[in-house]
Amino acid sequence: MKSIITLTVALAVLLISGCKDESAPVSAKETQSQKAQAAAETIQFSENAEIENIKNRLELTANPGLMGFIVLLNETGQPVMHVGVKGKITSGGKRLSKTYSVVENWDCGEWKCDKEVPAASDEGTYGSSGEYIFFWTTSGQYIQWNGKYLYSDKPFRLTTKPLVVSVETAE
Repeated sequence: MKSIITLTVALAVLLISGCKDESAPVSAKETQSQKAQAAAETIQFSENAEIENIKNRLELTANPGLMGFIVLLNETGQPVMHVGVKGKITSGGKRLSKTYSVVENWDCGEWKCDKEVPAASDEGTYGSSGEYIFFWTTSGQYIQWNGKYLYSDKPFRLTTKPLVVSVETAE
C-alpha cells in the first residue's frame, strides 16, 4: 500500500512538472504584439485623422495674419524663387461668385423652363485660364506662378540657391 501511495505521489509530481507554467516568460514576438495592441487601444481620434488634418490646416490658413514661406520650383525641381508670404496662397481657379447663373423662363419649345448658363468670372470674363497660384510677399508684392511650389508656415533652408532673389530678401 505504501508503495502505491509513493508511486501515486511520484506520478502526480511528474504530471505537475510536465504541465506548462503559465507564469513563464513570453516570447519577444508575443511581447511586441501585446505592446502594439495596447498602443492601438490608447489611440483616440475625435472623428478621424483626415478630418483632424483638414481642421488643423483650415485653422492655420484662415488666420489673416498668417506668414509663410514658399519656394517656387522649375520643372526639374530647381528653386526659382524663395520668399516670405503674407496671408494665404490661392489657386487661380478660385472664385467669389458662382460659375453659372440661372435664366428663368427659357424657351424650351412648347414650354418654358429654367436653364443654367455660364456666368462671368469675378473679373467679368468668361471661360477659364491656365492653372496658377497667386499670393503677396511680406513686402506687399503680388506674385502669380504656374509651376510647382513648396509652402510652409515655418522657414526652411535651401541647399541650392534660387535663380531669382526677391528685392526684399536682397536688401
